[in-house]
Amino acid sequence: MMFFTCSGISVTQMRVKPIHILLLCFQVFAGAGIYFLLRGVNDTLAQGLMICIFTPVATASPVVGAILGANVTLMTVYVLLSNVTAAILAPVLFTYINPGSDIPFWVSFLHIMKKTLMLLVLPLLVSWFMERWTPRVHLKVRKVKSVSFYLWALCMMILIGSTIHSVVTDVNADTTLYLMMALGSLVLCLLLFSAGRLLGIHYGDLVAGRQMMGQKNTGIGVWMTISFLDPVASVAPAAYIVWQNLINSYEIAKGRKDSGQVSSCQRR
Repeated sequence: MMFFTCSGISVTQMRVKPIHILLLCFQVFAGAGIYFLLRGVNDTLAQGLMICIFTPVATASPVVGAILGANVTLMTVYVLLSNVTAAILAPVLFTYINPGSDIPFWVSFLHIMKKTLMLLVLPLLVSWFMERWTPRVHLKVRKVKSVSFYLWALCMMILIGSTIHSVVTDVNADTTLYLMMALGSLVLCLLLFSAGRLLGIHYGDLVAGRQMMGQKNTGIGVWMTISFLDPVASVAPAAYIVWQNLINSYEIAKGRKDSGQVSSCQRR
């Protein structure tokens, strides 16, 4: 997905902007803040909702953003910043939350970096290499970059199916806690997308702001929770997968309907 998305990006246009800094601060401080706010209520619930905010932006967010007309370069820069920030700070935060973990800092840091860099940096490097040395092939790739949407749809189908299966087949499930985490992640999802929309309007790109704040790399979030925190807390980011993709699907359908209406009016 990232490879096809990156094919339309020019490295000379990539810049860190104020919206990136604000989003990074929110990712870190709001994520940590909700944990400290809720840990007295239920530590597992607090961990799960913390991950929903602290988890970096999805690598697929530029894919959805491109479909809806966002600035893909702006979004890709934040994808890199967000995931690297999470890789650096996650071991620190997780060590504080779960001091009994026997996973050393550098082991967890390198493990997270390995997971994210392969998904982020490698597609960029391959795309830039092709643009420099095989421009004709690169041009053909750019013409079919919409393939990334179908890859995203397939990934979401698998992730949502896996999420529902794991919850339904868990015979030892604490139903009340599961419902609290699912509802909590729904509230957070709506708040993040809404806040991102307002931030995007302020900085001149509604779609980019909404997707950068709301669309999370929940696969990484579930993995980090299972690996370093209470595995039960992974229900919250797993439920977030469902909520965010219902929103994404609605926005894509709405965007295509609106563009169809505009095209119809232009023909008239």
